[in-house]
Amino acid sequence: MGDRALVQFTDGDTLSPCVYLHWDGDQMQTLLAKLLDQTQDLMKTRGPDVAYVAARFVGICHEARPGNLSLGLWNQDTVLTAGDSHGDAGCFVIDVRNWTVATVGGYGFDTAA
Repeated sequence: MGDRALVQFTDGDTLSPCVYLHWDGDQMQTLLAKLLDQTQDLMKTRGPDVAYVAARFVGICHEARPGNLSLGLWNQDTVLTAGDSHGDAGCFVIDVRNWTVATVGGYGFDTAA
């Protein structure tokens, strides 16, 4: 069974497209944390560049899940809210200035919540 998450990056002004992930049920928490860590590590010398962070994140996601399923992308000109969530893991909005993660509309990174 899949487990969905929506991911968006921001610098407080600019918003990235929405990245849709649909992967491996109860592994979404661990997988998403790993993907974000890899992206942050890759981008540490670039600075808070929303477009490049989002592009690299999508590339890392595609490497983690090759093929033509379970990874999508669409324009999103507003910050993700609980109303955008499919449930499951929910929506993750990452501020690339300090890599803080706000989660809404799902269990986020804490399945006990």
